[in-house]
Amino acid sequence: MIVHMTTFYVKPGTANDFESSFREASAILADRPGYMKHELHKCVEVADKYIMIVQWNSFKDHLPGFTASESYLEWSILLQPFFERPPVAEHYVGIRVK
Repeated sequence: MIVHMTTFYVKPGTANDFESSFREASAILADRPGYMKHELHKCVEVADKYIMIVQWNSFKDHLPGFTASESYLEWSILLQPFFERPPVAEHYVGIRVK
């Protein structure tokens, strides 16, 4: 499993519309092969900052699986207008601590 984390900074005053569009975009994401689950969190300390956490079965399910698909274009069209700056995405694997 891969955890994909993306930080979004949205334009001031667009948070409610962004969250609404994100709900719509969520259906596109959830329909992709290899998708497991996702969450969106709003930062408490920094206004208009969000983090999205997506779990994929594998790295390839996200890159190029999702990002090279028509679904990604649809997803981007819904969310891109809200971004104050380009999103920052990173991928992580779990580390067993016990």
